[in-house]
Amino acid sequence: MPDFLPILVIGIICLIGLLLVFGGGGFIFGPSSTTTRIGLPADRTIEFHSFNVFYTTGEETASHVGGEVSNGIFAVDEKRIGFQVSDIEEVFDSFLKLKVWNANYYGKLVILINEKEVYRDHPPVGEILIGFDNSILERNNILEIGAESSGWRLWAPTVYIFDLDVVVDYTGERAKSFTFDLTDKEKNYLNRARIIVYADREGPGKLDVMVNDVKIYSGVTTIYTDFSTNTLKAGNNTIKFSTEPNTRYEVSSAEIILFFG
Repeated sequence: MPDFLPILVIGIICLIGLLLVFGGGGFIFGPSSTTTRIGLPADRTIEFHSFNVFYTTGEETASHVGGEVSNGIFAVDEKRIGFQVSDIEEVFDSFLKLKVWNANYYGKLVILINEKEVYRDHPPVGEILIGFDNSILERNNILEIGAESSGWRLWAPTVYIFDLDVVVDYTGERAKSFTFDLTDKEKNYLNRARIIVYADREGPGKLDVMVNDVKIYSGVTTIYTDFSTNTLKAGNNTIKFSTEPNTRYEVSSAEIILFFG
C-alpha cells in the first residue's frame, strides 16, 4: 500500500467528523437552522383570500302620493296608501318632502304615518321638508293625508293640491372578519408580524384593519407593513377589515405573515 494511503484515510475520517459536527444538518449535535432548533418553520402565511368591504349611505323615496285632499260639510276626500321600508334596521334619518301647488287654507293639512300624526299645519305654497321620528316606521306602513274641515265656510271645503314623498336615508356597513389560531410555541417564538393587502378602492375612505380589537392599519391600499406582535395571542385571534362612509374596497388578496426565531 503506498505510504500516502493511510494519511488519505485519516484525512477522510477527520473530514467526515467535521461535517457531522459543524455542517451536517444537525444530525448528531446542535441544529444549524431555525426549523430544527425550535421545531417551527422560519415563517407562516395566513391567507384570507378575496372579499369586499363597504360603507354606503343612500337616500330612497319609500312612497309618493299626489293629487288633492279636501274636507267640507258635504264631502271629504283623503289619501291613504301603503308603503314598505325594506331595511328598517339601517334607517338613520327620515323626512317628508311636501310640495304644495295650491291651497285655500280654510283648515290645516294633516299627515299621519301608522296612525301617528307627523304634521298638522298650514304649509306654504312651494316645497318644505318635514322631519319625523324613525321609530314610527315599520317594514309595512300606512301613509294618510287629509285636511281639517272648513268649518262654518259652508260654501267651500278645505282644499290642498300637493305632491308628497316619504324619504328615508340608509346607512349600510359591511365589514369582514376572519379568525385564525396561534399555538403557544408560535406565540413564544414570534418575533415579527406583517400584513399584506391588495385591493381596488371606490370612494374617499380609508381601509381599517383591526387585530383583536387593536387597529394595526388605517389608510388606502396597497398595504405592506409590519405590526406589533403584542396584538397577537396564543389561541384564537380575530382580524377585521372595515372602511369609512361612501367607500368600497374589493380585496383581491390579504394575508398575514408571521416570522419565528
